[in-house]
Amino acid sequence: MNKKILMLCMLPVSLLILNCNTYIYPQYEKNPIASTQLIKFDLTMSYNNSKIWAPIRIFELSKQNMPVDVEGLKIKSCVSQWAGIFLEETIANDLMHLESEYKNTYKSTDPDLNKAILEYIVTLIDFTNFAAEKFKNSEYTTETPTHQWESEILMVNENDSQESITGKLHYAITRYGYLRNVNVGPTGSTLRYYSDDMTQPILLHHMKDLAKKITGQKSLKDTDNVDYYFYQANKEYLFNTDLCKNKSVLNK
Repeated sequence: MNKKILMLCMLPVSLLILNCNTYIYPQYEKNPIASTQLIKFDLTMSYNNSKIWAPIRIFELSKQNMPVDVEGLKIKSCVSQWAGIFLEETIANDLMHLESEYKNTYKSTDPDLNKAILEYIVTLIDFTNFAAEKFKNSEYTTETPTHQWESEILMVNENDSQESITGKLHYAITRYGYLRNVNVGPTGSTLRYYSDDMTQPILLHHMKDLAKKITGQKSLKDTDNVDYYFYQANKEYLFNTDLCKNKSVLNK
């Protein structure tokens, strides 16, 4: 009997401590508006990540079966230019406004999370700027047909050096993901690394759109092969685009 009385006495105290919250993470209930904004931020960044990796994947696929000759390097240079322009437009249209938009999203509840949000945005912009500049300014020659950065930007994971551009992005995503999950809890969507996921509809959508712009094709299927031979078959259109005509390819 004494045990039952003790349990009954503990119940109102427990409810008071939990603030009548049935969630493990009470901040979700205390600040539902901010949590909704946080989930919106997740969706926005998911879209942006998929869009950023579209030109990176297009460029990588275009190198498959590519011969290291004058024509092969010219096609590689053209696709590289298109990838760089696509990323520059993504920065201007999708990324630059994010810092001001999410500056105070969760600041009142968890300043560390708000800081992680801003660091994630800034680091993603830095990564995208890095990739865009490499795509636009690199020269591909018979002596140097590939560059180290081409493989560096392909993946973002725990194996990257913390000092590298991809390592910094991995740390920013990981830290944000941890703090976000602590604050929002299991009701939020799971973060993913879009650099190694080829099945995302948004990623495929932007890959197809970019491939069509580069080659002048009217339509593409998800199953169409966009390797070197695809661009070689459409080289007349590709070589006559303004981006390719304005870019000289050095072959030594």
